[in-house]
Amino acid sequence: MNHEENELVLPGDTLCTYEEYIPSDWTYVEDGYVKASIYGRVIRDDVNKTISIDSHDAPEHIKVDDVVIGHITEVKAHKALVTIKKVLNSNRELVAGYKGYVHISKATDGYVSAMHDLFKIGDIVEAKVIAILGPEYIELTTAEDELGIIKAMCVNCRKFMRLSADHKLLCECGMIDSRKLSSKYGAY
Repeated sequence: MNHEENELVLPGDTLCTYEEYIPSDWTYVEDGYVKASIYGRVIRDDVNKTISIDSHDAPEHIKVDDVVIGHITEVKAHKALVTIKKVLNSNRELVAGYKGYVHISKATDGYVSAMHDLFKIGDIVEAKVIAILGPEYIELTTAEDELGIIKAMCVNCRKFMRLSADHKLLCECGMIDSRKLSSKYGAY
């Protein structure tokens, strides 16, 4: 253990080895060591064997179990990258967009062969925060029915699509598509 409970640390400071504690809020693993991703005080949970950073400088009120809204910026084979713009039920947008991702295993309850079937660049998504490992490592899930795409963008003409009665996405350009839709699609 390199730093004691409640000790001030800087971003990049090594806190402990990965074998000692599991990284939690505002920490990350690099080369087998858990490091601080922001300035703050070390918090150890000896029961759950986790280590985190408590900081007043942390991004505004993003915490585990928050529901957030963002837009898809990139879709890879096993994850979709999301720029988080708002915490749901918050009166204002975040000052800066924070980066999150939805891993293929957290996208839906069923089997998924390709993330490109569920998400497209430009889509607006509602997701739940399941882990915060730093401002660039906020893990999200869309597996619940009310989570997922709330506005889908056409890959052909880049206009937002409407939902048909048979749950297909239709665009005025004639494109028909599908996504991992929220049960609240089109409500925003």
